[in-house]
Amino acid sequence: MISPNLFIPILEETGLIKEVGIQVIKIVCKQIREWINKGFLTVPVAINLSPVQFRDKSLFQEIMRIILDYDLNAEMLTFEITESTFMEDISSSYEILRNMKDLGFSISIDDFGTGYSSLSYLKKFPLNYLKIDLSFIRDITKDEDDKAIVNAIISMAHSLNLKTIAEGIENKDQLEELLKLKCDIGQGYYWSKPVPAEEVEKFLNNRY
Repeated sequence: MISPNLFIPILEETGLIKEVGIQVIKIVCKQIREWINKGFLTVPVAINLSPVQFRDKSLFQEIMRIILDYDLNAEMLTFEITESTFMEDISSSYEILRNMKDLGFSISIDDFGTGYSSLSYLKKFPLNYLKIDLSFIRDITKDEDDKAIVNAIISMAHSLNLKTIAEGIENKDQLEELLKLKCDIGQGYYWSKPVPAEEVEKFLNNRY
């Protein structure tokens, strides 16, 4: 296994991120269709978009073609974009995000709190989720500053009608603290490490 931190920068530098990104989206859509055909209650799957992909004007036409090929609704995909990506060019980002939202995709700001986003622009962007960076979650039960930051992010998000996702939850104490702060969605090793699709199906079977 090779960490994405190692191979993603290489894909971006060589331009291969576009081709690989499309293959990832095809695999995700194919898997969602298989789960639907098996009768599983499916939820939207989140896919990260790199800055190179985000600026590719032909990307979403290609994504819509893939979705149609697998007879899916665009609402089955959520795209995660780092705040630094769309803050590079505000006007262009707004148009891209608006087109994504109009097509039916959900949009999540990844690693929120670690970049330099402007709140005055944040309220204007057509977003669905703020994903709180794991660096604030890791010590949320021990560090009052981290807890205060998470509380502020959740309160701000809710005031803007956005849902919050906490990443990097590893234990029950972290989860309980986040529930007290009214975080909407959690993600992390507390439930499962990344696993192949076959393992996900075992989990889904146990949920019925």
